[in-house]
Amino acid sequence: MRRKNQLRIGITTIISLAHIFLNLIQFQVVVVVKAFSLPMKQKPNEVNQIMMSSINNDNDNNDDVDDQPLVTFGVLADIQYAPIPDGFSYNGRARYYRHALDAAKHAAIHFEEENVDLVINLGDIIDGKNQELEKYLKEEDNDNEVGENKRRKKLKSDPGHDAVDDVIEALSAYKNGPILHTYGNHELYNLSREDIGHKLGIKFVKESCGDLVGYYSYLSPTCPKLRFVVIDSYDISIMQRCPNTSIKRQKAVQILKENNPNYPEVENSPEGLDGTQKRYVAFNGAVDEPQKIWLQKVLQEAKECGEKVIILSHQPIIPNSSGDVCLMWNFEAVLNILRKYKCTVAAAFAGHAHKGGYERDTESGIHFRVFEAVLESKGPTKTYAFVDYHRDRLVVRGFGDCESAVYHLDHFSS
Repeated sequence: MRRKNQLRIGITTIISLAHIFLNLIQFQVVVVVKAFSLPMKQKPNEVNQIMMSSINNDNDNNDDVDDQPLVTFGVLADIQYAPIPDGFSYNGRARYYRHALDAAKHAAIHFEEENVDLVINLGDIIDGKNQELEKYLKEEDNDNEVGENKRRKKLKSDPGHDAVDDVIEALSAYKNGPILHTYGNHELYNLSREDIGHKLGIKFVKESCGDLVGYYSYLSPTCPKLRFVVIDSYDISIMQRCPNTSIKRQKAVQILKENNPNYPEVENSPEGLDGTQKRYVAFNGAVDEPQKIWLQKVLQEAKECGEKVIILSHQPIIPNSSGDVCLMWNFEAVLNILRKYKCTVAAAFAGHAHKGGYERDTESGIHFRVFEAVLESKGPTKTYAFVDYHRDRLVVRGFGDCESAVYHLDHFSS
């Protein structure tokens, strides 16, 4: 009897060990499948992000840090929609004008599905070519043998306004929170600042000189210690400023005359300019004194309230984060203000330079990220990002051609 019991116990033990072994194999298969069976809308950089997040999560758990983000928001840059055939930039980069609208709508739906707290638009939601729409549609109609009446039907109203309305409609799929807009040079190729403010909900400030400027800040209701500060980098600009009465236009003209010998004949050409001097072209701009005073005041108040800040602008603020030709004219002045608040400013996000880029300021530790353009991703690729804000880091989860990254906020404690 004793030998039978021992035999029964031995068989039971072997069966139990076999079950454990099979479960381990099944678990490993599930992990591998989850790691590599990504949805079609995700690109290979998502696999890298999963691995990178896993490493960081392990480190954070070891440090007993809550891994849930305080705020998650969506990011789009340089949609530059126009209802025209695909084309190329002045330097030969392919652009997909119609697909950009589909990509924007896809991103908005995804943002809504994930219940992000807000969405950031870094400017240039439409392209300047909307003002030449008749030309492009005529060429397309000739290619497709479409008649004059159909072309005229497409041009029933102002093409710039129509294009903005189309993008706003596409983005309306996101309903969970606000969309914070910056504006760029391509909005100014199509609309006045009054119209931009009306369409995008930007509350322009009328300064004592009589010019409108679109800077503002937004405190996240889901994370009352995180503030978004929107800079108007076309404060000083020749675009949509009255040639006869605008002091800011006069300042812009003087800056261009002093720094770019190509102006005014070829105002957007950096030919003959070296390094950061290439930024002195007419499609850029600068921040004027009243806005700089406002920026310092907002950052000081944020510091006193224990808030952290993310800066938003269309143009990049620091060299090496993008091509020099896209930099803000007086980036040094803005950068020096931000450096004074290195324990408050987490990062500065921008668009404008379509390839994207990144630079961490060695003096302050502030992260400067330029997000990749929606416009330059060929369908079916759709480029946008989610950003998770944690107390100790920012996690960018890129889709399409947008690079994923983790930016540690260790400069807050330095």
